[in-house]
Amino acid sequence: MQKSLNQLREAAKKENEKMELLYFDEAGVCNMPNVQRGWSPLSKPHRADASMGRKRVNVLGALNYAAGTLAFEVHEHSVCRQDVLNFLDKQARNSARDKLTVVVLDNASIHHHIDPNTLEEWMVRDRFILLFLPPYSPELNLIEILWKQAKYHWRSFATWAKQDLLQEVQALFGGFGTKFKLSYA
Repeated sequence: MQKSLNQLREAAKKENEKMELLYFDEAGVCNMPNVQRGWSPLSKPHRADASMGRKRVNVLGALNYAAGTLAFEVHEHSVCRQDVLNFLDKQARNSARDKLTVVVLDNASIHHHIDPNTLEEWMVRDRFILLFLPPYSPELNLIEILWKQAKYHWRSFATWAKQDLLQEVQALFGGFGTKFKLSYA
């Protein structure tokens, strides 16, 4: 699979190639930042201020590998299959008709059981096809790197107010490509 993905990446980077490569996935972002490491004074327990309460939003994203752009939606509810379907349909309709668009995605249950007529419509009308990764291989989905960078490096280490969470997350991912950049070398 890695060899096939490398060939798709090379093809997507060629200007005269008639294909684009998208990496799709979803992620959750909490108003309290993720703590990978912490410290506390000797003989004192670690304390976290939980008085603000926790809130989470979910992000659906499609990373365009060659263009280095991110299409995303932020939802305040749990993401379901219909949200995934609507997002992918929007990507299919916005895809370049003169190019084949390959969407790489993992095997989450909400990514499967799409109506075969919808898949056929995407393929015929939009030249938009889905490529499922093998089970348990998140390292092959490059958008996972973006999620990690956003949550652990680009995000300020501050607790966001619950009412500001949606705006903060939209600003965070909206900064991709201008304020925040990634290299997949």
